[in-house]
Amino acid sequence: MDKQKIILVAEDDALYASVYQNKLTKEGYGVVIAINGLEAVKKAGELKPDLILMDLIMPEMDGFTALEKIKSDPATKTIKVVVMSNLGQDSDIKRAKDLGAEEYFVKANISIQELMDKVKTYIK
Repeated sequence: MDKQKIILVAEDDALYASVYQNKLTKEGYGVVIAINGLEAVKKAGELKPDLILMDLIMPEMDGFTALEKIKSDPATKTIKVVVMSNLGQDSDIKRAKDLGAEEYFVKANISIQELMDKVKTYIK
């Protein structure tokens, strides 16, 4: 039996966090929620998750800063980060990718099933 894959969901919106958690858990992943960027950076360092789903608009520390910190730390820089945000500006997408995000999704434009399919491509 393979070790369960861990996904860190950095999301301050309780509804989104709950939907992601329920769906990912049903798919067999271990899910840890971080409700702000500071917590996301801390948990990424402690857990070394297989994947991080990162919101950008969060209290305490935004997702851009959290992404930058995770990608600049040798202990966490290889963790794949997929950005899930309501920010859809090209400049935001470019900034996130420049900081090391694998992919960027606008929440309103992707179904939960499409997201699950994407997660599977990142976690083999």
